[in-house]
Amino acid sequence: MERAVVLVSGGINSVVAAAAAREQYQTAWMHVAWGHRSAERELVAFEATANHFKADPTLVAELSCMAAIGGNARVSRRMAIEDAEVLTNKTPATFAPGLLPTMISLAAAWAASLKARRIVLGLSADHKTGRSPLAKLYPDHRREFVQACNIMLAYATAPGQEIQLETPLIDLSRPEVIKLGRRFGVPFDRTWSCYAENEAPCQRCLGCADRAAGFVRAGLPDPLAAAPAPAC
Repeated sequence: MERAVVLVSGGINSVVAAAAAREQYQTAWMHVAWGHRSAERELVAFEATANHFKADPTLVAELSCMAAIGGNARVSRRMAIEDAEVLTNKTPATFAPGLLPTMISLAAAWAASLKARRIVLGLSADHKTGRSPLAKLYPDHRREFVQACNIMLAYATAPGQEIQLETPLIDLSRPEVIKLGRRFGVPFDRTWSCYAENEAPCQRCLGCADRAAGFVRAGLPDPLAAAPAPAC
C-alpha cells in the first residue's frame, strides 16, 4: 500500500481526513506544535486520536518560533480572538500568515524521508454553517493555494520522487465531514476545535461556532457540548 503523510492538528477535519486516508494509504501522522494558545490541548487531541487509530509512525514537529514571530491572535495574547458572530469576509486576526505553507514543507520533508508520495491535509473551503466561507476568511483555504502548493512541490522534489498534496475534504461541509467521521469511527470526544487556551471550549470563537453548527446540522450530538463555557 502506498504511504502518505497526514497533517493532524487534532481538530475534526484533520482527524477525519486521517481516518479516511487509512482506507487508501499506509498513513504516517504528523502534528506541528507551533506555540499557539491551544497548543497543549491540540497535542493531547493528536496523541489521543493517534492512539485510537494505532497510527504508526507519528511525529511531532516543533515550530515554536511562530509564537516569537507573532502577528496573529492565535499566538499573541495582545490580540483578541474575534467572536464568530462578528466575522465578515475580512481576514480575521486568527489568520497566521505563512503557517500552512511551512507545515506542508515540513510534511514534504518527512514524506521524502519515508518515501511517501502523498501529503493529506484536511482542508475545507466552506464549512457551510451559515457563515462566510473559510476560503474568504483564510487565504490558505482556497483551492488556488492547494494548486500552488502542488506546483511548488513539483519543483521542490527530485525527479521520480514527486510528492502531491491532497485535500479530500475541500468540497465537503462541516456536517458532511462529521458524518464521514462517524462512518470511520472518529472519536469526536477526543478532538479539539477551540482557538482559546481554556480547559473547556470557549463556545465563541470560529472554531467552536463551526463545530457546534456542524453537529447540529448533521443531526448528531457533540460529545464536548456538555462542557461548561469558561467565565468571561
